[in-house]
Amino acid sequence: MKKLFLIGIGGLLSFFTVAQETDKEKVTFKGYIKNMGSFNYFNDDLWIEDLTHNRLNFAWYPNTNFTAYVEFRNRLFLGDFVSDIPGYNQIIDSNNDYFDLSANLINNKSALLNVMVDRVYVQWNKNDWEIKLGRQRINWGVNLAWNPNDWFNAYSFFDFDYEERPGSDALRISKYTGVASSIEVAAKVAEDMDRFVGAAMWRINKWNYDMQFLAGIAQGDLAMGTGWAGNIGNAGFKGELSYFIPVITTAVNQSYDYLFLGAFSIDYSFQNSLYLNGSVMYNSFAEVDPAFGFSFSGARPGNFTVRNVSMYRWSSFVQSSYRFTPLFFGGLSAIAYPGSNAFFINPALTFSLKQNLDLDIVGQLFFDEDPISGDYGSVSQSGFIRMKWSF
Repeated sequence: MKKLFLIGIGGLLSFFTVAQETDKEKVTFKGYIKNMGSFNYFNDDLWIEDLTHNRLNFAWYPNTNFTAYVEFRNRLFLGDFVSDIPGYNQIIDSNNDYFDLSANLINNKSALLNVMVDRVYVQWNKNDWEIKLGRQRINWGVNLAWNPNDWFNAYSFFDFDYEERPGSDALRISKYTGVASSIEVAAKVAEDMDRFVGAAMWRINKWNYDMQFLAGIAQGDLAMGTGWAGNIGNAGFKGELSYFIPVITTAVNQSYDYLFLGAFSIDYSFQNSLYLNGSVMYNSFAEVDPAFGFSFSGARPGNFTVRNVSMYRWSSFVQSSYRFTPLFFGGLSAIAYPGSNAFFINPALTFSLKQNLDLDIVGQLFFDEDPISGDYGSVSQSGFIRMKWSF
């Protein structure tokens, strides 16, 4: 499979290169390259990692109805995580869906180079119909921090370096029934019910609110949900609810009889560019104060689903951001978990050095009680310096 994957990469690149040379209007190419140094303190030990992250996005438009997309995510890891964490190569190479479109081309104690195709799909449009087949992002969530409606490809808020988010190997069919209304049906390919999701969504606009209603089968559960986005005065008001009832026992649902997820958020933008966002999430099955409840990584080995985006019964999120100058942007996010002493702080600064070149400085600080000693303090302290050039 890995050989077929590598041959496929070469063939796709050759195809798009030739197509671009013969008809530039029908092929687009863009992407970015980032370098990020991370400095991580765990138990007073410093772990340093360097990540070079390159993205290549190709699109082909042979006619007005048909489009093909292929997008590559290439990452070169150097440092202490590669050399000292057992199984780190398997975590990086973990495939989030059915087809194995990821490979570690360099895999030793000095360096780890992972190449993944995280988008590869064809899209057909005609009149009010749209069909997408292949690895794609099925984004049914509306909130910022947590998305209970994200049944297909859940992600961790802490994984800030993956802006595109994971995709699913799926078929999606959409019928647009109005300016702000549609019916959508999607199903992902899966080797067993532990990973299968098949669902339908109906979107409408009522009382100046965009509303959605979902139903289907998700990892063995009968799943039902709803979401909305609108305004209360000049403030945005969004929410998502999902309810899961096991109908087929899987590794995902074997521990509960039912599960309810709910998230609400309010956000407001001031005229001076100050932005505020507040959100609350509830997970009916999670513990109020779990040990090691933080999710430190956006990697998704095993059965990571929307049920795992927060391991706490209650989660609260606040964020503020402000553009100090046209070239300087800053933000601060914090997450608290009512009923526990766990706390997360996330400061971030962005400098636009020149057109298409940005510098980011990001911090992630986790605080909680030590489960052994009972002392309260920092579970981990991480700092990131990232340079990004878009092309």
